[in-house]
Parts: sequence; C-alpha cells; structure tokens
Amino acid sequence: MISDIDRIRDAVSFVPPDDRETWLKMGMAIKSEIGDSGFDVWDAWSQQADSYNTRDVRDVWKSIRANGKVTAGTLFHEAKANGWRDDGIHHKPTAEELAERKRKTEERTRQEEAEIAREREVTAKKAAAGWKAATDAKPDNPYLVRKQNSPTATLREIDADKLAEILAYTPKSGGEPLSGRLLVAPVKQGDKLSTLELIDGSGRKAALVGRGTKTGGYWAAQPLPYPLKTLLIGEGVATALSAKEATGLPAVAGLSSVNLPTVAKAIRERYPQAVIVILADLVKANGEPDPFAIEAARAVGGKLAIPDFGTDRDPSMTDFNDMAMICGADSVERAIAGATAPARGERQPGIDDEPAEDSDGWPEPQQLSVKVQPEPYPFDALPNTIRAAVEEVAGFVKAPLPLVASSALAALSLACQAHTDVKRAERLQGPSGLFLLTIADSGERKSTCDGFFSSAIHQYQEEQTEAMKPDIERHKADMDAWAAERDGLLMAIKDAGKKGKPTDKLRTDLANLQQYEPEPPRVPRMLLGDETPENLAWGLARHWPSAGVVSSEAGTVFGAHGMGKDSVMRNLALLNVLWDGGTHSVGRRTSESFTVKGARLTVALQVQEATLREFFSKSGGLARGTGFLARFLVAWPESTQGYRPFTEAPENWPHLDAFHRRITEILDNPVLMDEEGALTPVLLSLATDAKEAWRKYHDAIESELVSGGELYDVRDVASKTADNAVRLAALFQLFEYGMGGAIGLEAFEGASRIAAWHLNESRRFFGELALPAELADAARLDSWLIEYSKRERTDFVGKNHVRQHGPLRDGGRLDAAIRELAELDRLRLVKEGKRLNIYLNSALSGVPL
Repeated sequence: MISDIDRIRDAVSFVPPDDRETWLKMGMAIKSEIGDSGFDVWDAWSQQADSYNTRDVRDVWKSIRANGKVTAGTLFHEAKANGWRDDGIHHKPTAEELAERKRKTEERTRQEEAEIAREREVTAKKAAAGWKAATDAKPDNPYLVRKQNSPTATLREIDADKLAEILAYTPKSGGEPLSGRLLVAPVKQGDKLSTLELIDGSGRKAALVGRGTKTGGYWAAQPLPYPLKTLLIGEGVATALSAKEATGLPAVAGLSSVNLPTVAKAIRERYPQAVIVILADLVKANGEPDPFAIEAARAVGGKLAIPDFGTDRDPSMTDFNDMAMICGADSVERAIAGATAPARGERQPGIDDEPAEDSDGWPEPQQLSVKVQPEPYPFDALPNTIRAAVEEVAGFVKAPLPLVASSALAALSLACQAHTDVKRAERLQGPSGLFLLTIADSGERKSTCDGFFSSAIHQYQEEQTEAMKPDIERHKADMDAWAAERDGLLMAIKDAGKKGKPTDKLRTDLANLQQYEPEPPRVPRMLLGDETPENLAWGLARHWPSAGVVSSEAGTVFGAHGMGKDSVMRNLALLNVLWDGGTHSVGRRTSESFTVKGARLTVALQVQEATLREFFSKSGGLARGTGFLARFLVAWPESTQGYRPFTEAPENWPHLDAFHRRITEILDNPVLMDEEGALTPVLLSLATDAKEAWRKYHDAIESELVSGGELYDVRDVASKTADNAVRLAALFQLFEYGMGGAIGLEAFEGASRIAAWHLNESRRFFGELALPAELADAARLDSWLIEYSKRERTDFVGKNHVRQHGPLRDGGRLDAAIRELAELDRLRLVKEGKRLNIYLNSALSGVPL
C-alpha cells in the first residue's frame, strides 16, 4: 500500500494544473492534509502547467493557511473525475495520458465557455424583454423616495410579479425575493445591454441570472455624450444619481466595488482624454476609502473623491448619497471638486486575490469549511393529506417547518408501525417505525405540534382503556384469587417445615400454580414520556408491544438518569434492537427478568444542542460507534422565535381533521399478535419500479461512502438512509392506500427526498460536532451571529453582549472564534470609542443596504 503522501501525489497527478482556481484548490487541499511537507508535491505537479512560475508557486504556498477550508476530499474528488482509481497502487501517467487529460480539459473549457456565452445571450434577451415591459420610473418609486433621488430617463420600474412572469423565476437577494415596485437599471457592457440591476423598496438588489453578465458592465445615469470631458464613476445607482444631481456631470455606476477597476478601464478605452473621478464608498468598519475605488483611480490615472461626514460619522453612513441626504448637495459638489489622484503607495494587499465585494465594501464571505449548507425542507414530497395538515398547523403555530413535519411523521409512524413491516429485498426486511430527532432550543413549540398531530392517538388510548375496563377488573379479581392461593401454599410450606413434615407435594403445587399466573389484558399504552430505557422495555414486553417516546425535552434517551456512564452501552444496545425489531433480554437480580420480542418503537425527540453535546461527551463516542444516532432522521432547523406574531386560532381545521380521520382508521384495524404478545405485522413489499428506484438510491448513497466521498464523514448515518427511506415509503403507502398492494413509486420517491434531506441535516450537525474545538466554536458563533442579526435587524452587536448571551462564554474561545471568522471575511471586530463591536458581513446579516 502507498503512503498518504504518495496517495496524494498519485491522485493530484491526474488533475490538470492549467486552471488557476483548480491549481489553488489543490494547493489548499495538500497543505490542509500534510502541511508544509506537501510543498514539493504541489510544486512538482504545478510544473506540468505552461504558466508555471517558481516564485508564484512559493508565494501562493506561503499565503495558504494550514488546516484551511479545502480538504483532501476535494482533491480526491477532482482526481476521480479525471480518471484516478483509489486502489492503493501508484499510477504514473504516461505522456499519452497527460496529453489526453489536457485535451479533455480544453474540451471542458470550450464547453464551459459555450455554456456561459449561451447564458449571457439568454440573459440579454430577458433583460431586453424586462426593460421593454417596464414603465418610466416615477418620483414616488419607493427606492428613489428612500434615497431622496429624482427619476431619470435611464431608469424604469416594473412590478415584481410581472417581471417574474417574464423571467420565469423570481429575482432574489440574500435568499429573499424582491417585491413590490422594482427600480430597473439597464446594465451595459460596451454598447450592448447585458443584464438589469433590480432594486426594491427595501433596498434589496439583484441582477438577472447569468454568469459574467455584470462583470465590467455599468449603468449610466444619462446617455453618455462624445467627446466627454469629465465622468464620475461610483458604486451604486443612488451614489451616481446624487453625484450627477449635485454637480451636473455625467455619472455611471459600476454596481459593485470589485467592478470599479474593470469599469474604469473600459471607460478609459472609450474616452482616452476624459478626466475620470472615482466616487469612493467608505468601508463601514473603519471609515477608510474602499480599496477597489483606490485601485480603479490608479488604474486609469483618475482622481479619487471621498465623502466627508466629519469626525462624528455614523458607521452606517458610507457613500455620496448618504452625504447628500445628511450634509446637502453643496457638500457633495465640493467633495467631488476636491478630488485628487490617489497616492502611489504600496499595492493594496491582496487586491487581485480578494473575492468579489458587494456595494457595501464587504468582500464576498468565504465559506466556513465546517458548515454544510442547509437545504429547504422538501414539503411537496409529503403525501397530500399530510402536507395539507402540516401547512395548516404550521400557519398557526409558526414553528420551524421541519419540526412540524416531524411531529406529523411521528404520529404516522406510531399509528402504522404495529400493522406493517417492510421488505426491501430478499432477506432484507424490518419494522416501519421511525426515530426522529430535532435539534432545537426550548420554546420552539414541539409539544404544541405533537399535541396537534397525536390527539387521535390519545383518543384511541382512552377509548381502548374504557372498553377494556371489564377485562381489567376481571384480571384484578383473578390476581387476588391467585395471590391468595399462592400465599396459602407458601404458608403451608412454612408450617410443614417447622413441624418437620414433607413439603414435596406443596412445592409441586406451588410450581404448577406459578405457571398459571393470570396474564394481564394488553391495553394500548402507546404515547410514553420520560421513562428509563429499562421501564420502556418492560412496558413493551408486558403491556403493549407498540409505543412511542415523544418528548420535547429528550430526557428518556439523553437524560443523565438513563444514560449514566455505567448504563450507556446497555441502553444504546436496547434502543438499537427496538429500532431493528429484534429480541432483547433484560436480566434482573432483584425482580423478574423479561424479554422484549416482536415490539415496535417510534422515537420523536427534541433536544437542545448543548444537551446533545453533553450526551456525546458522556457516551465517549458510543452513540455513533454503536450506530445509535445513525438510525435517527435528524433535523437542525433555524429557529422561528422572534418571528411568530400572535394569530387567532382558526375556527375549523379541515386538513388536520382529515389527517386524524385517517390515523383513526388505521388504529381501528386489529393488531396482529402471537400467543406471547409479539407483533406479527403485515409485510409490505416494493413494487417493481419502486424497488428499482430504491436500488438506485441505495447505490448512489453507497458510492459516496468511500474515502474522499461526499458522505465519508457520515457514513454511519448514510448507510441507514436507504432503510429509513423505505420505512417512510411504507408509512406513506399505508396512510394513502391501506394495507393492500405493494409500495408504489410515488410513495418511495417522496420518502427518498425526505430521507435525503434528513441526511444532509446529519451532515450539517455531525460534521460540525467532529471538528476541532476552535473550528466548531467558529461555526457556532457564526450561526448565532447570523440568527441574531436577522432577528434584531442589525449588522453589528457588542462583543460583551455576545460573550454574555452568545454560545461562547469563555473569553479565549470567543476571541479565537472571532479571529477565525474574520479571516474568512464573515465579520470584523471594530473598536469604537471604548466599545468593541462585531460587524457581520452584509451578505450574511440580511440587513437591507
């Protein structure tokens, strides 16, 4: 077998080094995996490129951080895409293979360029259609009113819904759809319309979808004359308008700070004799001119105009539009008239290497390597009756949608699990019950949601208890009689022993009596609360063989009383067996031993992140090592607290009532048991097309479990997801169509989408959990800051407030997390007077500009 460094050297040799972005990623992956010892590997591989430069290789290597965001998994993935086989054997590519790889790379590049050209053409056509459908911008346009600008002939407006019909999609900014009367600014590259800049009344901005359609493009506040003596270039539409209105000079907007140097160069080519004045925005965090504005002025021999707000500048005041509104148009005119050439100092550090900035002066935030991005819950994958009920409850409760859906699925699982098992393939069959885990803070209203969806089960329990009262009373009388007879025999044996008389017959009678202890009637007790795992097992063995642990506190499974250091292994094994539907014996020294056989269990828990982390610490890795948490469908939804205005309860719940009627119909079916009280559910199989879909789903997941695969780090969870998908499919099939027939393709496709969503949630949570403490701290702080910013509608928070109320109370850990996030341009720590404030990147904060 080859060593790790040889494996990396072998894999990277399959990757063409000509593309700079790929070249940089491979360097980051190598340094992340093997540190500085990997330089020789990267350098030797880099020499295959025609553009190889020794100094460039060394300089870039020094700038790459060890333990960075790109890992060896990226390298191996790229290598496999280029034909590498991960078989532990070194494969030295021949000259012919290298030539073939180069040919394929060039072909991919041509295809990519052709696809981008096609996208640009489509975008330009949609831009022309949108511009034609728009009407002249009105003075009362919400954005113009907000910015105190007047309309101009090069601006129009259009209703967001009307534009969405033309585009066949809804433009979004930061994930939020633009709405209302949109201001429309045509963006041109040279003389050709390339895209549209769209701005709604809240200040949300978006260009049309299409790669490269905005690069080097600009919006002109008026038709540009020729020849042109002086031209102003700013970032945003409002800045260009305010400058034009204050000076009477023609102005254009580059629409992002990173675009300024490119726009300035294009203008210089077109107007070689013109005086170009760059209108700098101030960086919010430090009040300094934006470095891209400086670079633009230097690139074209232009001047730099800097807004001046005096010594008491509000940090939110950054551009000439702000200056016009606060200080007046005259002050804007004076500032622009006083523009000067920027000093020829050192090159702005990293200016060509920094990611793109938005119009607020922030760089595009780098991805936090520990974070798998959340995906929208596949709401439409739920069967119609369930989906409508979930929507109805969510509209009133306003809890996170995945949490509401999990409550519905828990009730579905609990109602159905006693009636059906599921067969995936020959010798692959098992229960249909689900284990569901929602990671969320208290107050997310899980108990409320559970109550909505489980009411039919509660009613069923009460009705069954009432109906079986005569049997219960009869058993009590039988037990009293049996106990009296047993006590009599025990007393007789005791007396005979004292008198020296034989007791053999009495002992035989007692042994025979023991065999006929009256069996208690089995009364459905399905919804359980905080019980120890052993009491849970006893209830399944002696009372009713189908139950559900449904809790918003998760004390049953994760609490200290059930998961102490000495009992954790035993209890995890018990719960694993119950999920699998197997047999488990519980031996007792001081009371009756018993065996759980043929029982079915649903688990639906909400647990706080801190509690789950403590559980992991206590279990010493056993929770994942034993496959316990791999069995759960995990959800880690964003909190809705703070966004739940009071709503009156509706008078009628038609969709929830329909859900309850179906649950009741299922519960009213006879529960099949053998003489020992073990369940014997009906076995549902997959229809031919559904089985083929299951096989493809299984194989697609399996292919990503190898080293370097996308699911390698959560292979324990991923290996169970095909099982969970078919369990869900069985539940959907039974709910929608009853016991008859096989599981259809529609049921499986919906179930597999939901199972895949939960798998992504597991990747998100367990990926962070497995990280070094400092990176996990950074991820937790990042999530808290983003949630705080959106809830409070602010882009900054005091550091002391974070330490008091945030996820990291330890000062050293908090400082390390802040440094990590600052390096990724996700935040800045700014000292303002005696106060330290943390500013969140505007692309993350969701605060409108």
